[in-house]
Amino acid sequence: MNDKLLEDIERENIYRHLYENSPDMYRTINREGVIILCNKSYADKLGYTIGEVVGASILEHTAQQSMEDMQKTYKTWVATGEISNVKIWLKRKDGGEFPVLLNVNSLHDNDGRLIGSNTVMRDITEILDAKKEIEGLKLKRLSTLGELAARIAHDLRNPLTVIKSTLQVLNVINDPALEKYSSYFQRIDKAVMRISHQVDEVLDYVKPKPLNINPHSILDIIKSVVDKVGKNEEITINLPKNDIIIQCDEEKLEIVFVNLILNAIQAMNGRGTITIRIIPQQDVDIEIEDTGPGIPDKLKSKIFEPLFTTRQIGTGLGLPSCKTIVEKHHGKIFFASEIGKGTTFTISLPRMQPEPTDK
Repeated sequence: MNDKLLEDIERENIYRHLYENSPDMYRTINREGVIILCNKSYADKLGYTIGEVVGASILEHTAQQSMEDMQKTYKTWVATGEISNVKIWLKRKDGGEFPVLLNVNSLHDNDGRLIGSNTVMRDITEILDAKKEIEGLKLKRLSTLGELAARIAHDLRNPLTVIKSTLQVLNVINDPALEKYSSYFQRIDKAVMRISHQVDEVLDYVKPKPLNINPHSILDIIKSVVDKVGKNEEITINLPKNDIIIQCDEEKLEIVFVNLILNAIQAMNGRGTITIRIIPQQDVDIEIEDTGPGIPDKLKSKIFEPLFTTRQIGTGLGLPSCKTIVEKHHGKIFFASEIGKGTTFTISLPRMQPEPTDK
């Protein structure tokens, strides 16, 4: 027996030992999705014997909630031969369910044809439980922060209201002696608006209210926001040419659009063009495109992180608030950005809201 053959036998024994004794769940299937081999860990975790597992379809061990995902995963594997880190819920013999992370290593014949796969699955129950516990702690801390923020906001809003009402009175007084102070009044008014916006931003994030869903015109909401933001001779805002009615919380979506438009203005240093589009599809996409400098690659992954900001006057809660609001509408928010060419934020919203809407 030559050295090469000995090496092959040793390698085969090592692989068999790893397969049979791994704490991870291993199964080998043919191209039709029938299990032809599994390790003890796979059978034990599902509550079967190895003999009961062999010959079964992979769908027999898939929980109902993941049945569609498993079918899609199987079709993707047949088409591409590749599957990596897919979360699937499995069903035990006693009916219990647990999540696994699934990876596939395809098997081919001597002619390179796909004939089956070795699939390794790792039980991630403890990871998900830990994640839930962390999320629970975050929610508790956020609730406490929300109560504190609500008290502070209440204390701030009273003097802010006094300042705003006083400015309004001064602006309607027809006294030439006050005209020389008009620029100061405008600066005070902008400062009050900025503080009010930041107070609202904090409250919307830490203590969100349930959505108030009604049919609304997207174009009307955008126009209202543009009016509130105010005109700037060096900023051009191109409004959509079309409109669509969707079920949404008008006030909440105004917060989203205000944040995105103000962010665009600040990114462009008060000079440039903002183009807003409404794209009706199965869902409705609203694009807000600016001609700013773009977002550096190193910052892209942090954009929606709470308290992350590149501005001295920012709270770091604007975009996280936008994301929370959009997701409560069962929508998505994402962006594309290129250095020197600007940034486009896209909000994708369903036309109709499922019930209930406040969960």
